[in-house]
Amino acid sequence: MKKIALLSVVCFLCFSFSCKKKPSAGLGGNANLKITAKHHGLVIDSCTISIKFNASDAPANGEYDFVQKTVTINVGNSYAIIQGLKKGDYYILGEGWDPSISQGVKGGIPFTIESESDLSIDLPVTED
Repeated sequence: MKKIALLSVVCFLCFSFSCKKKPSAGLGGNANLKITAKHHGLVIDSCTISIKFNASDAPANGEYDFVQKTVTINVGNSYAIIQGLKKGDYYILGEGWDPSISQGVKGGIPFTIESESDLSIDLPVTED
């Protein structure tokens, strides 16, 4: 009987420590992302940034949880700032226009917020 009780306690402890809850991404935190879309190292000044919460891949249905256009401060300095995000996994997509090649550009990356702080991301985009 002692062996069964001991085994039960060990199983419970193993299960408790192995099932750490993963942070749930989304709004309501203190992380701020500054996202700059770049094509061949050049800033894309007309870009739409889309974010999917709790994801590491683009959503199959194409639906994102948050969408924002970049703001151009001056030539070569255009970005989107997304404020108030929580720790967790995100998929970030950028879609825009590169006037130097007169063509649409698009690209996405998975991103994990590990600490709620100010973070900067260069988002690589390429020809559609």
